[in-house]
Amino acid sequence: MLHRDACDEEDIGECDCGCGEVSEPLLNKIIVLDPGHGGIYSGGVHYGFRESDINLSVGLKLCQKLARLGAKVIMTRTRDVNLAPPGSTLDADLQARVDVAKTSGADIFVSLHVDDVPNINLSGAASYFPMGRSSGLASTIQTSLINETCAVDNGVSPADFYVLVHNDIPAALIEMGYLSNPAEALCLMNNCYQNLIANGILNGIINYFLCQ
Repeated sequence: MLHRDACDEEDIGECDCGCGEVSEPLLNKIIVLDPGHGGIYSGGVHYGFRESDINLSVGLKLCQKLARLGAKVIMTRTRDVNLAPPGSTLDADLQARVDVAKTSGADIFVSLHVDDVPNINLSGAASYFPMGRSSGLASTIQTSLINETCAVDNGVSPADFYVLVHNDIPAALIEMGYLSNPAEALCLMNNCYQNLIANGILNGIINYFLCQ
């Protein structure tokens, strides 16, 4: 497993970059970021780390970076919460995430996750797009993510994940690494490595819009 050295350097919310004049290649683009899981749906849990926490931490970093470049960024959650009311099903929680994109008039939807499998030797990042639809967004993100992090490239694949197939706009689900791999789990919890992930996804989003 190869990674770049990470240490060289309200529930739905919008990001304010908190800065002055900036370059704005994403001006007027509306981007929904979905940090997967949250609340009672923690996702994978390994070595004392929770998937939901990693997803949110990377999402908040990416939100700030996108906002600096002129995007209007809407996050499905900014805290450790599930989106559907208490007693709701998992599908209701997932639909609430899709509804954020539908009601906001978003241009793209990007869902952030980390993988969790029985084989602790698996590592690397993968990106998914809705079955039967364009792979463009997932492909540009995957390329930039691998270039930035030097993680194992597990490719781009179609998938029937709920938040992909129920979205009407270009959507991608990014598996940023394997929480089940002890070495990669440490990377995923590292603040500097999370910034590398966020930079990779950011560059992929920029390249996606440049190609439109």
